Amino acid sequence: MKPNRIFIIFITGLLGFTTSCTDVSPEIYTDVELVDYYKTESQFASLIANAYSQLAGEYGYVYREGYWSLQEYTSDEVVVPTRGTDWFDNGVPQKMHTHTWEVDTRDINNGWSFAYGGSSKCNDVLAKIRDLKGTDESQYDDITKAGIAEAKVLRAFYHLLAMDVYGNATIDDGEQEIKQHSRTEIFNWIEKEIKDNLPNLNRKVRYGSVSAPVAHTILAKLYLNAEVYTGAARWQDAANECDSVIDGGYGYGLNDNYFTAFKKENTDNKEIIFAIVFDEKYAKGNMFHVMTLHYTQQEVYGFTTPTWNGPCTLKSFYEKYSDVDLRKTQWFVGPIQKDGKTLKYSNAALTDVDAIIVPEVTTIEDPTAANTFEGARFVKFEVEPRIEHHANSDFPIYRYADILLMKAEALMRLNGGVANTEALNLVNQVHSGSRTGLPPYSAAELTLPELLIERGRELAWEGHRRQDQIRFGTFTSGGWEFMSPGESPNRTIFPIPQWVMDANPGVYTQNNWQ
Repeated sequence: MKPNRIFIIFITGLLGFTTSCTDVSPEIYTDVELVDYYKTESQFASLIANAYSQLAGEYGYVYREGYWSLQEYTSDEVVVPTRGTDWFDNGVPQKMHTHTWEVDTRDINNGWSFAYGGSSKCNDVLAKIRDLKGTDESQYDDITKAGIAEAKVLRAFYHLLAMDVYGNATIDDGEQEIKQHSRTEIFNWIEKEIKDNLPNLNRKVRYGSVSAPVAHTILAKLYLNAEVYTGAARWQDAANECDSVIDGGYGYGLNDNYFTAFKKENTDNKEIIFAIVFDEKYAKGNMFHVMTLHYTQQEVYGFTTPTWNGPCTLKSFYEKYSDVDLRKTQWFVGPIQKDGKTLKYSNAALTDVDAIIVPEVTTIEDPTAANTFEGARFVKFEVEPRIEHHANSDFPIYRYADILLMKAEALMRLNGGVANTEALNLVNQVHSGSRTGLPPYSAAELTLPELLIERGRELAWEGHRRQDQIRFGTFTSGGWEFMSPGESPNRTIFPIPQWVMDANPGVYTQNNWQ
């Protein structure tokens, strides 16, 4: 088991519980009042852990049929071709990639449930704190105030995810009635919630938890996309929030090896600002190895469960990497070998052929499964032999590399799209040197279009691509495989799920998403 983790699956509903690797039964406190118990950071961590539980699990942040698929399947860096009957899923992955989703499309339904399920769990935590400590917040001790602030900022984060994908949605603070708010109103509420609670947040970096640097990073993301969300750019504010992380003395930095942040053991990794804590037994949900690897690769790694031969990247995205870019090896192409020999594979369309993965995806739907080897496979996270469905590698929602790239972009936007010396230095910290094997950019090379490409190379499949493409104006323009140009600009948001509309008659007006 990984050290220093808060495992969240056995927290729900248990008070007076201390996390343990071996004993998951609740301890009984017969001589201590609960109001006296929750007085330390670790005790509050056990209380708030359930609010983080929404991020993990099969329906969490990286769920292949929910929030992550909204951000990635719709972009130029992920495609899910059918291979025979596998991955058809009533056409949902194909609808997401071709921007032909509908109001009741599965992933859109799941995304809403994920985001607002998270805010609801935060509300439950806040209600429990008030039950234990009373409703007069002026009487709270500093640790209680920090716990309240952590839950509220995490709740604001869940709202940012909802507002980003659904636009005009709702504010679920556990107090006000359900009503539809404009994107700008939700933006302003998120901003206020974070800024009001930042003074009470713990400044100490706690892996996998919301502390002050995480709050600054959430604000940086909010401001970076402010023009999309509200129509008013906030580039300087975005740069300032990045500075709060860079100059905050938190100890963040880039790893010398790009892949260090994606190892199975990466607690307290200096590059990770906010991570989803995964564990193959205690906190499941990281299934990239099962999702993307070819069927024959189960034999290569000795997995105890079959691989699914699903999501891959597009040839056009794979070719954005120089052959000398060390980050290109986050994609697997070439012969699938075991003990130095290329494995053979047969299906209905192929007989005893060499198993060789190729970058080109020729079709998004193939009933014969002749396309079984098409598409570079995602292997950024350490692939552990002999595991089951779930991996141990944590998922970095926010990394220090992104902070550097965000600040550089903000500076370039403020400078008419031109990279000044500071922006160039920030990007080259990420782009060049031992972590990539690449030479630095020159000022002439670092344009805004190139920065979008660089963000893709650095942050592939980390849940940022749709958002980035919208901000750079390429999301609806097409130009990549299976995505025709000229799609409606309204496809930059998703419809409010029909089940939400039906459950709240007269509350919501459907977004203009078609």
